[in-house]
Amino acid sequence: MKPIVATPLTAESFEFFGNVFDISSLKGSAFATGTFDATSEAKLPVLQIVTVETIAPELTIRQLETHPYSSQTFLTLDQAASLIVVCKPGADGRPDVSTLQAFISAPHQIVTYRRNVLHHKLTPLKAPASFAMTMCHTGVGGDTVLHDLPEAITLDVTAAVG
Repeated sequence: MKPIVATPLTAESFEFFGNVFDISSLKGSAFATGTFDATSEAKLPVLQIVTVETIAPELTIRQLETHPYSSQTFLTLDQAASLIVVCKPGADGRPDVSTLQAFISAPHQIVTYRRNVLHHKLTPLKAPASFAMTMCHTGVGGDTVLHDLPEAITLDVTAAVG
Protein backbone atom coordinates (compact mmCIF):
# COMPACT_ATOMS: atom_id res chain seq x y z
CA MET A 1 0.00 0.00 0.00
CA LYS A 2 1.26 3.47 -0.84
CA PRO A 3 2.20 5.74 2.09
CA ILE A 4 -0.67 7.84 3.40
CA VAL A 5 0.11 11.52 3.78
CA ALA A 6 -2.24 13.60 5.91
CA THR A 7 -3.33 16.84 4.25
CA PRO A 8 -5.09 19.86 5.76
CA LEU A 9 -8.83 19.34 6.06
CA THR A 10 -11.00 21.55 3.88
CA ALA A 11 -14.71 21.49 3.15
CA GLU A 12 -13.93 20.73 -0.50
CA SER A 13 -11.52 17.84 0.17
CA PHE A 14 -13.94 16.24 2.66
CA GLU A 15 -17.16 16.77 0.69
CA PHE A 16 -17.66 13.07 -0.18
CA PHE A 17 -17.36 12.09 3.50
CA GLY A 18 -19.21 14.87 5.27
CA ASN A 19 -19.17 18.52 6.29
CA VAL A 20 -16.49 20.77 7.72
CA PHE A 21 -17.52 23.95 9.50
CA ASP A 22 -14.81 26.54 10.04
CA ILE A 23 -15.62 28.70 13.06
CA SER A 24 -12.34 30.67 13.12
CA SER A 25 -14.00 33.94 12.14
CA LEU A 26 -17.45 33.29 13.57
CA LYS A 27 -19.18 36.36 14.92
CA GLY A 28 -22.46 35.68 16.69
CA SER A 29 -23.91 32.30 15.82
CA ALA A 30 -24.20 29.93 12.88
CA PHE A 31 -25.99 26.67 12.14
CA ALA A 32 -23.92 23.56 11.45
CA THR A 33 -26.31 21.74 9.12
CA GLY A 34 -26.34 17.96 8.82
CA THR A 35 -25.18 17.36 12.39
CA PHE A 36 -28.30 15.36 13.27
CA ASP A 37 -29.07 13.87 9.85
CA ALA A 38 -30.66 10.54 10.72
CA THR A 39 -33.08 7.91 9.52
CA SER A 40 -36.51 7.59 11.12
CA GLU A 41 -35.18 4.68 13.25
CA ALA A 42 -32.65 6.95 15.01
CA LYS A 43 -34.85 9.06 17.26
CA LEU A 44 -32.59 9.52 20.30
CA PRO A 45 -30.22 12.51 20.02
CA VAL A 46 -26.97 11.90 21.87
CA LEU A 47 -24.36 14.35 23.16
CA GLN A 48 -21.27 12.56 24.42
CA ILE A 49 -18.11 14.13 25.83
CA VAL A 50 -14.99 12.19 24.80
CA THR A 51 -11.63 12.72 26.52
CA VAL A 52 -8.39 11.30 25.15
CA GLU A 53 -5.60 11.27 27.74
CA THR A 54 -2.61 10.18 25.64
CA ILE A 55 -1.63 9.64 22.04
CA ALA A 56 0.92 7.25 20.59
CA PRO A 57 3.57 8.36 18.08
CA GLU A 58 2.12 5.84 15.62
CA LEU A 59 -1.50 5.11 14.87
CA THR A 60 -2.29 1.50 13.97
CA ILE A 61 -5.63 1.20 12.23
CA ARG A 62 -7.23 -2.23 12.45
CA GLN A 63 -10.87 -1.23 12.08
CA LEU A 64 -13.02 1.47 10.58
CA GLU A 65 -16.52 2.26 11.73
CA THR A 66 -19.74 3.43 10.13
CA HIS A 67 -23.01 4.70 11.52
CA PRO A 68 -25.90 3.48 9.33
CA TYR A 69 -28.64 5.49 11.04
CA SER A 70 -27.05 8.86 11.80
CA SER A 71 -24.38 11.34 10.94
CA GLN A 72 -21.73 11.87 13.62
CA THR A 73 -20.25 15.25 14.56
CA PHE A 74 -17.14 16.19 16.55
CA LEU A 75 -16.41 19.59 18.08
CA THR A 76 -13.13 20.13 19.90
CA LEU A 77 -13.49 21.57 23.40
CA ASP A 78 -9.74 22.07 23.93
CA GLN A 79 -8.75 23.59 20.59
CA ALA A 80 -6.97 20.37 19.59
CA ALA A 81 -6.15 19.45 16.01
CA SER A 82 -7.10 15.91 14.99
CA LEU A 83 -6.19 13.27 12.48
CA ILE A 84 -9.24 12.31 10.40
CA VAL A 85 -8.98 8.98 8.55
CA VAL A 86 -11.66 7.93 6.05
CA CYS A 87 -12.08 5.70 3.03
CA LYS A 88 -14.65 4.85 0.41
CA PRO A 89 -16.56 1.58 0.42
CA GLY A 90 -15.88 -1.17 -2.08
CA ALA A 91 -18.64 -2.85 -4.08
CA ASP A 92 -19.32 -5.09 -1.07
CA GLY A 93 -19.72 -2.09 1.28
CA ARG A 94 -16.54 -2.93 3.17
CA PRO A 95 -13.55 -0.54 3.34
CA ASP A 96 -11.64 -0.12 0.09
CA VAL A 97 -8.28 0.59 1.74
CA SER A 98 -6.83 1.74 -1.59
CA THR A 99 -8.99 4.88 -1.15
CA LEU A 100 -7.87 5.58 2.43
CA GLN A 101 -7.29 9.28 3.06
CA ALA A 102 -5.99 11.18 6.08
CA PHE A 103 -6.70 14.80 6.92
CA ILE A 104 -5.61 17.12 9.70
CA SER A 105 -8.48 19.11 11.16
CA ALA A 106 -7.65 22.50 12.60
CA PRO A 107 -8.75 23.38 16.14
CA HIS A 108 -11.43 25.71 14.75
CA GLN A 109 -13.12 23.09 12.56
CA ILE A 110 -16.25 21.09 13.38
CA VAL A 111 -16.32 17.77 11.53
CA THR A 112 -19.48 15.85 10.59
CA TYR A 113 -19.26 12.37 9.06
CA ARG A 114 -22.24 11.54 6.85
CA ARG A 115 -24.22 8.38 7.57
CA ASN A 116 -22.41 5.21 6.44
CA VAL A 117 -19.04 6.92 5.97
CA LEU A 118 -16.15 4.61 6.83
CA HIS A 119 -13.88 6.35 9.31
CA HIS A 120 -11.39 5.72 12.08
CA LYS A 121 -12.15 6.70 15.65
CA LEU A 122 -11.37 10.18 16.90
CA THR A 123 -7.60 10.79 16.96
CA PRO A 124 -6.45 14.11 18.46
CA LEU A 125 -2.87 15.16 17.72
CA LYS A 126 -2.33 16.64 21.18
CA ALA A 127 -3.36 15.21 24.53
CA PRO A 128 -5.17 15.52 26.74
CA ALA A 129 -8.03 16.57 24.48
CA SER A 130 -11.79 16.68 24.94
CA PHE A 131 -14.48 16.68 22.28
CA ALA A 132 -18.23 16.89 22.13
CA MET A 133 -19.74 14.20 19.88
CA THR A 134 -23.30 14.25 18.62
CA MET A 135 -25.35 11.68 16.73
CA CYS A 136 -28.72 9.97 16.96
CA HIS A 137 -29.26 6.42 18.26
CA THR A 138 -31.99 3.91 17.57
CA GLY A 139 -32.18 2.70 21.16
CA VAL A 140 -31.99 -0.92 19.99
CA GLY A 141 -28.30 -1.16 18.98
CA GLY A 142 -26.53 -1.36 15.66
CA ASP A 143 -25.75 2.36 15.70
CA THR A 144 -22.03 1.71 15.16
CA VAL A 145 -20.80 -0.99 12.78
CA LEU A 146 -17.14 -2.01 12.94
CA HIS A 147 -15.29 -3.24 9.86
CA ASP A 148 -12.02 -5.14 10.34
CA LEU A 149 -9.33 -4.27 7.80
CA PRO A 150 -7.61 -7.10 5.89
CA GLU A 151 -4.32 -5.95 7.42
CA ALA A 152 -3.37 -3.26 9.91
CA ILE A 153 -2.29 0.12 8.56
CA THR A 154 0.19 2.25 10.51
CA LEU A 155 0.35 6.02 10.23
CA ASP A 156 3.13 8.16 11.70
CA VAL A 157 1.19 10.62 13.87
CA THR A 158 4.28 12.74 14.59
CA ALA A 159 4.71 13.32 10.83
CA ALA A 160 1.10 14.53 10.68
CA VAL A 161 1.79 17.09 13.39
CA GLY A 162 4.69 18.38 11.31
